[in-house]
Formats: sequence, C-alpha cells, structure tokens
Amino acid sequence: MTIQWYPGHMTRAKRMIKEELKLVDGLLEVVDARLPSSSRNPELQDLTKKPRMIVLTKTDLADPAQTELWIDYWQARCETIVGTNLLLGKGLGEIRQSVAKTFPELKRLPRLLVVGIPNVGKSTLINCLTKRKGAQVGARPGVTKGKQWLSAPGMQLLDSPGILWPKFEDQDVATRLALVASIRDEVFDQVEVVWWFLEFLRQRYPNSLQERYGNIGLDDHPLDEIGRRRGCLLRGGVVDVNQAAAVVLKDFRTGKLGRITLDPSPGSELESENDRD
Repeated sequence: MTIQWYPGHMTRAKRMIKEELKLVDGLLEVVDARLPSSSRNPELQDLTKKPRMIVLTKTDLADPAQTELWIDYWQARCETIVGTNLLLGKGLGEIRQSVAKTFPELKRLPRLLVVGIPNVGKSTLINCLTKRKGAQVGARPGVTKGKQWLSAPGMQLLDSPGILWPKFEDQDVATRLALVASIRDEVFDQVEVVWWFLEFLRQRYPNSLQERYGNIGLDDHPLDEIGRRRGCLLRGGVVDVNQAAAVVLKDFRTGKLGRITLDPSPGSELESENDRD
C-alpha cells in the first residue's frame, strides 16, 4: 500500500501561509505529541526564520516518558517547546509567558500565525487561548479553510488551514499520520494501516494490546482474533476485518489503548513494555 494525500486546497493554503507570514511576528507550530517528528511538516520549517514555538498537543494520549524525551531533545537544539493538555488547560500560561519573553520590545501585541498539519489541534489551541469558540473545530482533517484573526491575552492569533507535503517519501510516516487521522480515512486501506499498528503494539506496547483485547498469541492473526472477540462477524462466522480495523482505530484515537507514542525519541530506541518490566 502506498499512501499519498495532497488535495488542491493544500497548495492554495501554502500560498496563503507564505503571504500571511509577512504580517506576523512569529509562529506557533502545533505538533501531535503522539508523533512529534512525523507531525511536523518539513516544508513549514523552511518558510521563514521568524521566531517559532513548538506546541505539543494531545499529551494526554501520548506516552509521558517519550513526551519528556522529545521535549528535552528539542530544547537541547534551542527550540522553544511547550507541552499542553488542552482538555485541562495545562500549558496555556507557559505559552503566554514564552510569547512575552520572545517579543519584549514590541509596543503592540505580538501577531502569531498558528500552523500545523491537519487534525493536530490548532483550532482547539486557539479556542483555549482566546477563551471562546471562535475557530472551527472538527474531528477530521480539512475543517479550517479560511483566514481567521482572533484576539487572545498577550497576543493576536491568525489561524491557518492544516497542510501536509506533496509526497511521503517514508511510508511509515504516512501510516502514522493515517492512524492519528491527519489523512482522511477514505484515502487509505484501514486494514493495512491497522495491521502495521498491531505489529507496532506487539513490539512496543504489548501490555496495551493485551489489556484491551486479551492474550493474542504470536501465531495468531491479531486483527482476525480481535474481530472474533468483538463480534465483528459476517454471515457464517467469517470475521469482518474492515469492521475490526475500525474498532482498533477508534480505540487508539480515543485513548482506550492507553498512552502511546508512535515516534520513538531520537538517540534512543523506544523500549517495549517487556523491556521496562
């Protein structure tokens, strides 16, 4: 399976972002804590040298030990990074303090462009910072399509549509993006993506797999076994693998499989739970 997704509106959005960069003082780059590397658009890195803050969202769904390692990694490279739990409002004060320190000479509020790939939580972050529901929020990529300026304490924010890059050279990256719904479900084979994910769980988070679905032997086909146990059956008792894959995707995206990070931190292998035990 090859996953590629770069609809026409993303080309227009990239042009728009280039124009809006002329109007702002810096960027808030929103990154999914479950994949701190894969969810950073490499094309956004080269667009400007203006100050940038990495805002990690969805830390409540990510492996906390890995999140700390990623924060240490970016800080060691002189990146400004803040981990947030937007459901609890954690990290918002740290963002405001960091913005104030970054632009001490400005005689007006700093103007910041909020950027990131689809479905990383840009609009949710803006809503939390502004304390109102001014930006559209959706559970699928492609919800935010137009320009939106919003006022927040200590800053002015400009929302932007989520954009990917034209070609995924690394298909493991594409698979990870599919798992967190940064790529539309309709454009990839969910069964193949979930097969990849279940193998990842077997190697890295076997306890999460066992606690959610029971003991699955190494010789078993995990998706078939999960489908059988969850009643995803067609006539004659045949497992409906498409339904079973949808079950696993939903369990992962809603945190029912526990806190999982798909990108191992640099310089260290992501230990399996067996190793940690």
